[in-house]
Amino acid sequence: MTFIKNQRRLIAMLACTTFILSACSAPSGVVNNNNPAPSTGAAGVSKAKTKVTWLQYWKSEVGEKPLNDLKAGFEAKNPDIELDIQDMPFSQMHDKLVTLHAAGNVPDLILLTSPWVAEFAASGITEPLDTYYNAMPKEFQTSNEGPYWSPWKGKHYGMGFITGNTALFYNKKKLAEANLTPPTTWDEYRSASIKLADASKNKFAFTGNMASEPPSTINTELWPFILQAGGKLTENNKAVFNSPEGVKALEYYKGLIKTDKVATPGELSAGEKEKRSNFSAENTAFMFDGPWGIAIQKTANPNLDFGVVPMPKGAVGATIAGGGAIGMMSKSKNKDAAWKVLTYMMEPSTQIAWAKATNNFPHNKTALKDDYIQKNPLLKVFADQNESLKPINPDLQLPESTVMRKIMINEIQNYLTDKKTAQQALDDAATGWNAVFDKYK
Repeated sequence: MTFIKNQRRLIAMLACTTFILSACSAPSGVVNNNNPAPSTGAAGVSKAKTKVTWLQYWKSEVGEKPLNDLKAGFEAKNPDIELDIQDMPFSQMHDKLVTLHAAGNVPDLILLTSPWVAEFAASGITEPLDTYYNAMPKEFQTSNEGPYWSPWKGKHYGMGFITGNTALFYNKKKLAEANLTPPTTWDEYRSASIKLADASKNKFAFTGNMASEPPSTINTELWPFILQAGGKLTENNKAVFNSPEGVKALEYYKGLIKTDKVATPGELSAGEKEKRSNFSAENTAFMFDGPWGIAIQKTANPNLDFGVVPMPKGAVGATIAGGGAIGMMSKSKNKDAAWKVLTYMMEPSTQIAWAKATNNFPHNKTALKDDYIQKNPLLKVFADQNESLKPINPDLQLPESTVMRKIMINEIQNYLTDKKTAQQALDDAATGWNAVFDKYK
């Protein structure tokens, strides 16, 4: 949903917001610049603290303790700044941020899921960080130049706090019983899938999941294939996936599902939930997922014996990055203090502590070298791919990512149901993407 649409739909809410901010009463959730918290300076003189508010949606996922620990760690190093961490359900946060920006009464920092980065940058909601970043030591810059440090029209609007990439999860027992080793190429993956699948016994190689709502599966189920075929998704703010390499990727994917019949039925309605449930229930032998999938599987089935290996190669090796970034609101009144919070969150020690507490994966390159990552055989696969494959996060280049994902998935469904050829489907998807890009020239 674009900024303009959100603004029109939500403008009626500006008179009085009842969560986080209110234009009718004192703000209860986002920074109150008129009433800073007092602190005691030298000789007992009261000194006002600067309050920095970070609005995020992780509390329901990670609990209060990691957030409280992060707050305590920052404030111990920065006694002149109070970090106010506010929580909001993910489903509400996008539209609320649009509303708050229009009202001009905003939090200082926000948690950005990948699809929001380019959208909010294009809409002027977030602040470019380049001036702050370029003034930092070279070591800081080098450590934080990962998948999320990706420009929108030449400027950077978010810094990665957690990241990850897509790898291949496999059921060790199933592969051992079939006398198979984890596949390393497309050909090996197809051959192993055919050997492992037996629909009459409800045994499948993987979950066919190309649901259009929510349009989240495409980044693990198809985008990597296009890159592995040697193709690209975008170039110079234009869709270029309707290439021979893109066609090859679609034909490979459809061949697994329709010709080889190695995937679970119902691929047009299944999503990430079904994919993970099938793997934990041992209905499937393979699953493409990120490092966050490790904790999900261990929770769902503590007895499941699974491993993780790099993505099978096509013409080249490739994978897709995901995660979450921290952005600064363009109308923040405390930008310098907010930058101090942001830089604290980018420190290797902060990201490792967060990773250990929440089962997430750090973005900072130095943090990825920590023993916590390197001595964990499951996590190390993702760290190695991060280094060797230099994964991209396509969402960071899509100004209306959710809309554009749906356009592409709908066309892929047309191909899977024989309504269009692979080339026609990709051409039509590219036309839809380019119409969106044209709005932001």
